Amino acid sequence: MHHGKHLRRLNRTSGHRKALLRNMVSSLVQYGRIETTVAKAKTIQPLADSMITLGKKGDVEAKKQALAYLNSRDITMPKLFDELAPRFANRQGGYTRIQRIGKRYGDNAPMAVIEYIDGPTDTKKEMLTSTLARKFSEAGKVSVEEIMENDAKAVALGLPKALIRDLKKVQFSNSIESIEGEIEKKMASL
Repeated sequence: MHHGKHLRRLNRTSGHRKALLRNMVSSLVQYGRIETTVAKAKTIQPLADSMITLGKKGDVEAKKQALAYLNSRDITMPKLFDELAPRFANRQGGYTRIQRIGKRYGDNAPMAVIEYIDGPTDTKKEMLTSTLARKFSEAGKVSVEEIMENDAKAVALGLPKALIRDLKKVQFSNSIESIEGEIEKKMASL
């Protein structure tokens, strides 16, 4: 029977699909974020998470497994074991985020950005700081800590509940001072 055999074939032969996924995971490790279709992003997400798990193990066997899978080994191996693994040392899983960004112009394919979270190019943090900087410039400066503690201040500023929820998520990996510093920079550039 054919039970349990489902995987996203991505309209490619098995060798082509394997090469595509290896290249995309290697690019994600190298650059921290890549733009691709939603189907490809969902396919590489567990592979990218397993690469971080190998990086967190850090033993010889894990390095051999990562070396066998990743391309551009002189760039991706140090990045995986020296930068990404320590960044996620306290996190148990969920190292990547898929953010949908609309449709592609040529064929209307749904596009997404897949990225490692809590990095310098975190899209959720960027959108959050931009929105808060715009709101603070209109209504006056309020500290981020006050917004998180007092929901009435958030409602008075006209902040949606989803934004407060995202702020609490981003706050787990970034200090409140760093978030406020980025908001100040964005307010200065407005």
